[in-house]
Amino acid sequence: MEKGKRGRKRIKFTDEQVQEACRLAGLGFSEEAICKTVLGCSVSTLQRYKKKNENFEQYIRDAKIKSIATVSSALFDSATGRNGKEPSVSAQIFFLKNKGKQAGNPFSDVQQVEHNLDLKSILTNAKDRLIIDGQATPTNEQEFKQIATDTNE
Repeated sequence: MEKGKRGRKRIKFTDEQVQEACRLAGLGFSEEAICKTVLGCSVSTLQRYKKKNENFEQYIRDAKIKSIATVSSALFDSATGRNGKEPSVSAQIFFLKNKGKQAGNPFSDVQQVEHNLDLKSILTNAKDRLIIDGQATPTNEQEFKQIATDTNE
């Protein structure tokens, strides 16, 4: 009896599957959705395939970049009126808020939050609230000494 190779057979994607995967990637589909609808494999299989086949990964990346460029161009045309229509104020606002932050634009919609914490005061306040065996604990040396003298008397 002749034994075959162990493990699963290798998955090979057809040219049509690769083209459809690139098209869907350009439309913004997730890798999981592409795997389920077109390739018939798991995401981990796709990740392995992309590592082994750099061209495939580049095709997917190029499709995404092309779609982003097309939409950005259409947005810019809408914002500036290049499309033969009146310039769209909402397109202008959207463009400035989202693309502006990359160019240091003051119109970008970026929020920066800073927090300053004084750890010493936080710990001191926490000690003030500390209760052990139903009694509040002393928070400084003087209170501790006062309690010690009160108990000794």
